[in-house]
Amino acid sequence: MKQEKTTLEAPPAPVAETAPAARPAAPVPDLSTGPRATEPAMLGFGGFLLGSISLAFYLKDVSIPANSLVASLPIMVFSSTIMLLMASVWAMRLGDGVFAAVYGLFGTFWLSFSILSLALNNNWMGEFENIEQRQATANFVLVWSIVIILLTLTTLRLPRVFTFLFVVVSTTLLVLYGSIEQAIDQTVNNPLKPGDPWLIYVGITTMFLFIVLGMYIFASFMHQATGAKRLPLGKPLIKGR
Repeated sequence: MKQEKTTLEAPPAPVAETAPAARPAAPVPDLSTGPRATEPAMLGFGGFLLGSISLAFYLKDVSIPANSLVASLPIMVFSSTIMLLMASVWAMRLGDGVFAAVYGLFGTFWLSFSILSLALNNNWMGEFENIEQRQATANFVLVWSIVIILLTLTTLRLPRVFTFLFVVVSTTLLVLYGSIEQAIDQTVNNPLKPGDPWLIYVGITTMFLFIVLGMYIFASFMHQATGAKRLPLGKPLIKGR
């Protein structure tokens, strides 16, 4: 009797399940240019300009008896300080620590300067005409000039226009410090008619120069934010690694 051959049929191989095709990631919008640009400089340099122009106009008429710095304090506190500190927080949220520090420094400068001016004009720390109070103002300006000089030296890898701006701001603060010391010497030597220190007019000139630089930077970022080509800011004086 013929024996039938039996074969063991192997079970069918499992069909590998194919993972669904990954959807392409949505394109990340470029927020650096165009109408949706996110750049704290638009806010920060606006505040920088408001305080600087206000102080420059005050210094221009510093010899006029009716001229008062108190009239400029609302601009310095409620415009410059707030706008610059808001720009600092904005830069921090974008991960830009360098400009967060820049805006924070200038914002706190206007705040501390406003408090000093308000205190001196209201004689909270003694009579404003006293030599000690003028020396305190000179020391205030000197401290800030040292800090801005350090900022200048440590940001040479930024575009060149920022370096020029910080250099002119540092020079202005040093000249204003010298003008205060000059006024103190004139008061000591000729208390009846001390006169105006000539150095202050140099400081006013350099102040208007850094205002022009600040306007250029502000216009450059506003151009970029509205879809135009950004105005050139120059190559850094020191190249990065």
